[in-house]
Amino acid sequence: MKIEEERWEMGDGQGGMKMEEETKKTPVKILVCDDDPAFRKLVRTYLRSADTDFVLKEAGQKEEIQDALDKGEIDLVLMDILMPDKSGIEWLEEIVEKKIAPVVMLTGFGSEEIAVQSIHEGAIDYIPKDHLTKDRLLSTLKITLETWKRKLAEDEKRRLSGELEAKNAELERFVYTVSHDLRSPLVTIQGFIGILRKDLKNNEKEKLEADFNQIEKAAVKMDRLLSDTLKLSRIGRIVNPPEDVPFGEIVQEALEPTAVKIKSGGVVVSVAENFPVVHVDRMKIVEVLINLIENSVNNMVEQLHPKIDIGYRLDNGESVFFVHDNGIGIEPSQHEKVFELFYKEDKKSKGTGVGLAIVKRIIEVHGGRVWIESEKEKGCTVCFTLPAKWKKEDKDNNHE
Repeated sequence: MKIEEERWEMGDGQGGMKMEEETKKTPVKILVCDDDPAFRKLVRTYLRSADTDFVLKEAGQKEEIQDALDKGEIDLVLMDILMPDKSGIEWLEEIVEKKIAPVVMLTGFGSEEIAVQSIHEGAIDYIPKDHLTKDRLLSTLKITLETWKRKLAEDEKRRLSGELEAKNAELERFVYTVSHDLRSPLVTIQGFIGILRKDLKNNEKEKLEADFNQIEKAAVKMDRLLSDTLKLSRIGRIVNPPEDVPFGEIVQEALEPTAVKIKSGGVVVSVAENFPVVHVDRMKIVEVLINLIENSVNNMVEQLHPKIDIGYRLDNGESVFFVHDNGIGIEPSQHEKVFELFYKEDKKSKGTGVGLAIVKRIIEVHGGRVWIESEKEKGCTVCFTLPAKWKKEDKDNNHE
């Protein structure tokens, strides 16, 4: 079903210089939704005579409106409250939820109450159809576009303010955690230096080697903590340009450096087929999978038949990738904590506890989110989302 579209640049009687100046401006794209062709013609006539560059799209049926909204590139919507198949209020709710464009409702006689409701639902303004004039229309369009521009600016300001608060809180936690965890090996070094002095003074040479070993272990631990902290701090600043790459290729790249660890642990790895293409920093997502695979292997040391499944699914249009293991699992109360810097559920386990913090930061830099699906003794699934492109048949099959 074709949507009528018309563009004009100036009303009659304007000078050539003014015409050239106006045509350089970006045209205002208006979608008028009304099942009455005569009313759409009236709107078209008013806009054609205006001293502004407009592109008008007309839609009278449900399919036409949906097609226009899906295509986007709309600056303003004029929506009749009484539309066939789907009411104007219902369309308004969809447009507001998706933040497609500002909406001006078109109301009939005696529908003032519905018009007020539309304002509460998110419409910027409304125009009674029986009071529609050229001046009323153009004035409302101008005010609506200015109001929408201010609203977007305010929303962006609130978003940036919220992000700043979150970043400040994260920075405070980061500084506290780093200072706390880096002091631990320092305390160990200081303690054994005192013991070392005492053993030297007492000429107990047989104890010196043990003292040196403890100091060396603490120094190595501090070096690893500093190295991982530096790696985490760089994420989001030093990033390769994102590219389109089949996720299956990323999985294979991550399996190569972890092959020895997988084999020594006797782990069977199952990888799904027909992964979608993702738009990502390839090397960073390889790093994510390496961390998750190594974590899974570490969590299955007591499992007789250790297994890792790497797959994906489509949840409500969102591309979800996952790494599942049949290891010891994680208590629900710990699902959020495992992503904190230096957090280790088992203090005796290997690593610094930075791996999942790095995973979380990389995924968030890509605009995704990451979470745990697990229960104690019932295995663990780490899920994360990424921007992906699906083949139609894969999207229909909704692989898991």
